[in-house]
Amino acid sequence: MISKSMHIYLKTIGRKGGKARARKSSSAALSSQARNAVMSRWMRQRFGADNFKALALPGSEIVDSGLRNFIHGDFSSVQALAVAELRPRLRFLGVPVPDVSDQISNPRTLLYQTMEAEHGDMGYARFCALLERLDSFCDSLASIIPPPRHATHRNRRWYT
Repeated sequence: MISKSMHIYLKTIGRKGGKARARKSSSAALSSQARNAVMSRWMRQRFGADNFKALALPGSEIVDSGLRNFIHGDFSSVQALAVAELRPRLRFLGVPVPDVSDQISNPRTLLYQTMEAEHGDMGYARFCALLERLDSFCDSLASIIPPPRHATHRNRRWYT
């Protein structure tokens, strides 16, 4: 345990360093940091972990990477497009996926085109496998969390 005066001194130094770092950073970087902090705080509060990989769910690395890409403003990666495709279901499960409909008009088509360009003839098979894996993620997540508070009826489906 450190003394109170030492604690105050270290706190002051930390504030000065944080303010200096903030002055040097761009507004986009600061915004990205803030979104990342909010996402981590929300994840810890809702699921008890900073990311889905810690929960050992199938497909968690895809969702974690897609959410991270959203935070940094990259909407063109396969993971980001996959998360954008499953946005309604993830939102129903309580995952705070931002609305990117103004940046991505049709995520399913863009995801397929991206995978086809990347994998050639195997694009369709990998596209279907990716969607199956994300569906498995959503099913696993639904089984470990309590039903959302905003569900008005016990039989309400995610797509209604």
